[in-house]
Amino acid sequence: MLRYFFKIIRDRRASITLEAALLLPMVLLLFLFFIFMIQAAVISTSLQSAAINAVKQVAAHMYPISLAANQLPDSTEHGTAGKWLSKPPAMTMKMAVREFGSRFGDAMPEPIKDWVQDGTEWAERQAEAAGERGQGRIGEAVFKPLMTRYGIQGVLQEERIRITHLKLPDIIKKEEPYVAIEVAYDLPMRVPFLMKRVTIVSRASERVWVGDGPPPGADGTGDEGKDKSVPVLVSLTPEPLLPGRKAKLTARVEPNERVELIVFYKSGQSQAKHVGWAVADTDGNIFWEWHVSGNTTSGAWRLVVKTEDGRSAERMFTVK
Repeated sequence: MLRYFFKIIRDRRASITLEAALLLPMVLLLFLFFIFMIQAAVISTSLQSAAINAVKQVAAHMYPISLAANQLPDSTEHGTAGKWLSKPPAMTMKMAVREFGSRFGDAMPEPIKDWVQDGTEWAERQAEAAGERGQGRIGEAVFKPLMTRYGIQGVLQEERIRITHLKLPDIIKKEEPYVAIEVAYDLPMRVPFLMKRVTIVSRASERVWVGDGPPPGADGTGDEGKDKSVPVLVSLTPEPLLPGRKAKLTARVEPNERVELIVFYKSGQSQAKHVGWAVADTDGNIFWEWHVSGNTTSGAWRLVVKTEDGRSAERMFTVK
């Protein structure tokens, strides 16, 4: 009887040892996973904070740069520096694609004209993204030290920071006044057991003050539009706008006039389809209907309706 009792105890001890041997790797894996997630969260928070503060610092210094740029002599306006200030590469590439698509599409009959317009909008986004990637490479010299400075002390390593996209404003013609960056950071540790590298991506944008736009007629179009009234914004529905839903703007301009709608969100100028140039009917009524992205940030934003000769009207709107 006693021998049977000791045998049961030995069997139980062996069972406990086996269970511990099986569960220990799982416990260690879970422990490593928690460490990985905590470290990734700390780095992500530091990266986002550093990106926001870095963009704010650069945006704050854009106005002095714009003042200096507007003092450049005329001889430098068409040089390398002048072209960079007047139109950053990403904006230049986007405008070149837009101009080509507009000229090519205007010569095409329906429905090919609509297909060309859709293709041009897609090509514009691709060209601008490619230009912003190139600007990001150049902007690393400015932004990487700022990212390290404004991140949590000792968390971010400068050699792991990559500026993948950089959006710059046109500080001479005062167009698209935003500075925006997209930052990628390679985590120093890999996923346990899988040994895969994880990259965290953060984005930040800030509206910059680059002074008032050019006065009416500065580009030689003042006399042409001096007797015409400014666009009238009739209605915007729904109000407030809803992410993931359609928005419709109605305006009134001169009959058969070509007018551009520009919508600004926190991330910058909207690239939505059907936002842009449109032609009014014979009564001067003009409509735009576009899709509000589901990722649009809630808040109060701005839209501008602008004619080819420089007359414009704007209003604030709310995204819920």
